[in-house]
Amino acid sequence: MNQKLAILVGLLVLPAPGAVLWNIGADDQAQDGEGDAALNDPASLNGVVFNVSGVRESGRQDLPGNPANTGGASGNADRDIDDDYYFAGVYTTAAGDYTPVGTVLASESYYDRAFTGGDPNMRWHFNVPETVGASDTLTFSIDFHNLSETTPADSSSYDMTFWVDGNQVGDMQAHSDADLNAAQSWDFSLSDLGGVSQKGPGFDHYVEVRSTPTGSARWASLDYVQLEANENAIPEPSSSLLLLGTVGFFFFRRRA
Repeated sequence: MNQKLAILVGLLVLPAPGAVLWNIGADDQAQDGEGDAALNDPASLNGVVFNVSGVRESGRQDLPGNPANTGGASGNADRDIDDDYYFAGVYTTAAGDYTPVGTVLASESYYDRAFTGGDPNMRWHFNVPETVGASDTLTFSIDFHNLSETTPADSSSYDMTFWVDGNQVGDMQAHSDADLNAAQSWDFSLSDLGGVSQKGPGFDHYVEVRSTPTGSARWASLDYVQLEANENAIPEPSSSLLLLGTVGFFFFRRRA
């Protein structure tokens, strides 16, 4: 195993602070949606913090997507983004009928920034950390900071369904103009991700939100998205473990 990959695999078993497995963006009712190299949105993976930027959507894409999108400004017709966001991991076993992308040494720096009528889906790919237990409850949350409408007087929304490895979990929930500040969340279990035998590097797991606009909805811009487990899944790390994970992360980012 080469040095970069060894550090990457180590991150998968590093306990994260609190219960957050990963997040893109923060609950701040704002977004770095410039798609440039400034990377002003916070993100994390298993307790290791990095930065990202939202990119103006470019239509609907199929699995598996590109794990190395390069972004681009809103007015750039050649901007590079798709519906699939990849966290650092090893993806050699697909959760469906597609070809997995292999090893992703660094989490993507760019993400699809909004739902539109022509780009209604988002997916996030990850390996399940070994620290997640068989009885743990996983909670996926998504929040938007706006809902643009052609006619503001309309009652509009983006009606969302939630999918785990291609299977719907829970009921439809709406991001509506009547309650813009409400986040939507769904609970699921490790069994929805293939159970204990599909934890760790190699297994390409993904969660997906599929949306349908209602009324005169034009777009809804992402504030943050987050996956967490109950507090039994990921205990607080010791300071030495957190330092080790952080140093390792920046090492392979610098060398990649």
